[in-house]
Amino acid sequence: MNKLVKVTFCWIVCILPINLYAAVQLEVKNNNVKETIWSDGNSLHVKSSDELGYILTKASNRQLFTVNTNEKQIINLSDKVEKAPIIPKMEGVFIEFVHHGAGPIMHGFNTKLYLLKVNGEICRSEYLINTDAELTNVLSGLELMTEYRINTTFGSMPAQLDLCFVAEHLTYKRHSKHGFPVKSENQYGKTEFELISINKDAANPTDNFMLPEGYTVISYEEMMNSSGIAPESNANEMHPPAVSKDLFLH
Repeated sequence: MNKLVKVTFCWIVCILPINLYAAVQLEVKNNNVKETIWSDGNSLHVKSSDELGYILTKASNRQLFTVNTNEKQIINLSDKVEKAPIIPKMEGVFIEFVHHGAGPIMHGFNTKLYLLKVNGEICRSEYLINTDAELTNVLSGLELMTEYRINTTFGSMPAQLDLCFVAEHLTYKRHSKHGFPVKSENQYGKTEFELISINKDAANPTDNFMLPEGYTVISYEEMMNSSGIAPESNANEMHPPAVSKDLFLH
C-alpha cells in the first residue's frame, strides 16, 4: 500500500472516532432527577432519566422538538418559539435580580451569589459562574425551551400564577447576562437545581443532534387535539411534553 495512503487511512481510522465527535456534556440534578445535556454549539440534546424521550433544540434556526422514543413520535414545537415572547407587564410587581457577594467554591469554580426577588422577598438564591462560548451556547438552547413555556403559559393572566414562578420566567435571560447556574435554591432553601459535572470534550454519536428517521411527526396543535385540550386553552402547559421537569429557570 502507498505510504501516503497508509498514513491517511490510519489518521481516519486510528485517530478519528467513527460516528463520534466532541461536544459539551453536562450532568445536572433537577428536583432530584438526573438530566444529561449535550451541546454542539448550535443544537442542544436534553435527556431526563425519568423520561422515554428527549428534547432537541436548534437555537440559530429557532427550532424545538420533543422526541418520544417509545412511541417513535416527534412533536414539532417550533411554531411556538418562532418569535421571542412578549414579556407582559405586571402592575404593582417589582422584580429584581441582584448580586449578593461571592459564593463558595463549587466543583472547582469560584461562584457569585445572586438573589431573585419579587417585591423585596427572595424567590431564588443562585450560585453562578462566568460563562464562556460553550456555556453560552447551552444557555441559548435552554432559553428557547423557556420561551416555549412563556408562549404557552402566559396567555392566561400572569396574576393567576405564583409570583416567583412568573419572576423566574420573565427574567429568563438573566443567566446569559450574569453567569451560568451551578446551584439554585428556592425561597425555602431547598436545592432545586445543581450541576453535577461538566465535560467540554465529550464524545457523542453524530446522530445525537439529529432527528431520528422513520418517526411520525406531529405539530403542537395535533398534540393538543389528540389529548383533548384545545390549543388556545393551554394555560397549564409549562414545558415541552417530553420532559416533566424545568431545566434552569431563566
